Amino acid sequence: MTAPLLPANLTVATHLLGTVHEPDLAGVILAFEDVTEAPYRIDRMLTQWRMTGKLAAVKGIALGRFSRCEPTDQGLSFPAEAVLRERLTDLGIPVVGNLPFGHDGVNAVLPVGMAATLDGDAGTLAIAGS
Repeated sequence: MTAPLLPANLTVATHLLGTVHEPDLAGVILAFEDVTEAPYRIDRMLTQWRMTGKLAAVKGIALGRFSRCEPTDQGLSFPAEAVLRERLTDLGIPVVGNLPFGHDGVNAVLPVGMAATLDGDAGTLAIAGS
């Protein structure tokens, strides 16, 4: 599936929902990453996205690194990867994780608005023309 790419930090993007600065989400591939957010906070943010209906117009979701997002209460919380999987995999759109972008490590270039292809079966995100 090919669509315009909209990369964002999950926390920042969540705070833009319902404001005049909320981007048009119709027909885009969202590319989310975050850093130092506890899994329960990631769950809360994704629940907000779901409850507001903002994910209904999205064509796909690419997930980068969720760095230093370990549970603060070991054994009492799911890891961030499990929260992401549980909150996103039933949307009926491609969702690909473990992609090379985020706050830590080497990052792929994610140009805003550029056409990208998200392949849920192959687990890849490719920028058009690259």
